Amino acid sequence: MRIAILTSVFVPEFGVARVIASQLAHLVKAGICVDLYACELDRGLLCEGVRAVRVPTHLRGLRRALLRGRYDVIVAHTDPFYKFLAENDFGAVTVGYEHGYPPVDLCLPEEREQRLSEIGDRLGKIYPALSCVVTISNYAVDYLQWPSARVIYNGADHYCGKTGSAGNAAGSAENAENAEKAENAAAPVTVLAVSRFRKEEWQYKGIGYLCRLKQDLGERVKVLLVGRGDSESTEKLRQSGVEVVGMVSEQKLAELYRSCDALVSFSQWELFNLPLAEAGFAHKPALAFNHGPHAEVSLFAFDTYEEIRDYLKNSTRESRYLDGEKMFAHVDAHFRWEYNGEKFVALLKELCAAESGKKASPMLALDWLKWNAREFLRKNIYKKLRGRR
Repeated sequence: MRIAILTSVFVPEFGVARVIASQLAHLVKAGICVDLYACELDRGLLCEGVRAVRVPTHLRGLRRALLRGRYDVIVAHTDPFYKFLAENDFGAVTVGYEHGYPPVDLCLPEEREQRLSEIGDRLGKIYPALSCVVTISNYAVDYLQWPSARVIYNGADHYCGKTGSAGNAAGSAENAENAEKAENAAAPVTVLAVSRFRKEEWQYKGIGYLCRLKQDLGERVKVLLVGRGDSESTEKLRQSGVEVVGMVSEQKLAELYRSCDALVSFSQWELFNLPLAEAGFAHKPALAFNHGPHAEVSLFAFDTYEEIRDYLKNSTRESRYLDGEKMFAHVDAHFRWEYNGEKFVALLKELCAAESGKKASPMLALDWLKWNAREFLRKNIYKKLRGRR
């Protein structure tokens, strides 16, 4: 089986990149040939065995590459590729892997009309033209208004390092050790948040609540925020007492998950919310508003800000340790990448068996090299020459 995966972003700050990167490794392990096409491409996220190329946003060359690629399946993970697949016939199974879009009322006012139009296109033109729509939670099926969407949960064990009972025992022991070290009852509770926080994301990611949490609990909490934002948002956070860590390596993020006391997400909208499950694999309670899929992903979904604040205010090292163990058991049962990969491969085989057609001639290695050379020149040479004019 040959698969092409299309995405606008394959860089660390986006959850969709983590999903694709983890999925690529499992697809390759299953013996599937995978090519990745991305507009923003960080090759450091790639696993061995995947061919990847940066795609120009005009997409003309991409259509030719896919026609000659002899793909059995083409998977779109982001815009504009859902529409691109719906409007072109590639003689392949086409899958829209939907990670979702913020609701209209959480968009900036000037973007709402466009968002309504995009949603109409999805329901009226795009989804009906695809072989299948896949999404990432049961809540998402209703949110997308597409009842036939297939649910495949994300995995979240990419930072845990160990699997099975051995990993459970090691993580549990580390969690207990951290609890024992926190003997000083007056020590602040370290609260971790993992989120983007640009101006346009401030509201729907609930970043203002992080500021409020620090202001309400003061020295009782130490609030750390990992992610990327703009300078204005960073300054607002720092003035409120939130420590902005910024973007960090995967190794550093894994350390932060292990060393924190709890993870908090005040997001007003998600279709999964990967950091909740990631924290669970670090044996930490993951607190969130009871919106959307959060009750599916975490055992600690609350109706109000005050309930989250009071949980942190009244919790003890022992209670957080026990809640962390409950959280691990929950995510370990549902959100491993091996489960995701197995279900995805089974779905693709099912779709391929149901939909057959004559494939185009394969893309030659020389064509692939020419494609990469052209994109390198366009990005690094032509851009500099134009800048000198």
